Amino acid sequence: MVLLVILFYLALESYYLFFRFHGHIQDLSLYQGIASKTMEGQVPFRDFRIEYPIFALIPILIPGLLSQLAGGSFESFACWFVFQNLVLGLVMAWIISRSDASGKAFPRFLIATLFAFPIFLFRFDPFPALLTLLAIVNVSHKPFAAGMALMVSVAAKLYSIVLFPVFGLYYVFNSDGKKLLWLIAGAGCICAAILSCIAWLGMDAATDFMHYHLLRGIQIESLAGGILLILEQTGLIELDVTHSFGAMHLVTPLSDLVLKCINIAMPVCFISMAVFLLRAFYKSFSLPGGITFRQLNAAAAAQILLFILLNKVLSPQYLIWLLPLIPFCRFKASVIFTVALMFTVLIFPGHYYGLISKQLPMVVILNIRNGLLIWLLIELLSEIAPVRTRDISAPPIPSA
Repeated sequence: MVLLVILFYLALESYYLFFRFHGHIQDLSLYQGIASKTMEGQVPFRDFRIEYPIFALIPILIPGLLSQLAGGSFESFACWFVFQNLVLGLVMAWIISRSDASGKAFPRFLIATLFAFPIFLFRFDPFPALLTLLAIVNVSHKPFAAGMALMVSVAAKLYSIVLFPVFGLYYVFNSDGKKLLWLIAGAGCICAAILSCIAWLGMDAATDFMHYHLLRGIQIESLAGGILLILEQTGLIELDVTHSFGAMHLVTPLSDLVLKCINIAMPVCFISMAVFLLRAFYKSFSLPGGITFRQLNAAAAAQILLFILLNKVLSPQYLIWLLPLIPFCRFKASVIFTVALMFTVLIFPGHYYGLISKQLPMVVILNIRNGLLIWLLIELLSEIAPVRTRDISAPPIPSA
């Protein structure tokens, strides 16, 4: 039965890849436009504005440059962009295979990536995801490199900034103050390079992406969006779906209240998570092996997932951020994540119009996906919590 479901999904995925490509044209056209303007001599954040952090230019400009060598067409850009993401996926697979002592994470990553192809191939998120993975596998043995990788990831897609508290707590409980300083030094070097570049080129609008995000409303695929759609289906509220900021957002009389609740819930939940991690790491410190790689990795994944769930925006590509981390977790967590990926692809690029038109089956699928992500968070939290006894031969944190 499971095999039949997988084969059916792969057939659907093939259909989405070849016949639902139009769902990606808007984003790829935006990327190509940024690359074209830059190669014409215009300076991003000075001569034109973009909605991404400064290092997002790296995975956008590379296929743009290669595309120019092949004629500069949109088709050429798209092909090089897909090829770049395949290479990034292979690099992640190589790092995972080297860091995985059990041999289980590597096949799990390959399967999850295969199932995520309709999203993975057409967004630049594999780039910051790779950098996040590099930061985690180097945090113990190469803190300076970990700090640099983490800061580049932040400067490509802001989400990974939530990992600094996780790494800080890890160093504190391992009594590695020197390594914490090296991590900060690595991140500081990248910060200095970014600020120097901004000042030298006069990129006055380099921080506009944060203001851009603050102006956004409740995106239709977010956790809050799914709940509002269910309430609308039951007749409790009325809402409209509008296109703004390059995505679909929900407009309802409750919007302001929901956004205020999100703004209150986010710091409260992150403080609670910090307290939970502090307690878990403190208990692990006294156990044989201390804080293990699996525990640190699960803490990083949980922190990122909490950010995804609390956000007013939950685009499909956000799950790519977890793609190289979840395979190291327990089998149950990997299964939940892979199923959540499959539901995500069914929503976009699968049947997004059905969600926009508020059709009940798609509203149910969205809420099932969001429920799976909450379940995944619970599983990650259970993995972070230390066991009372631990094999003294537990694998240490690897070095990439």
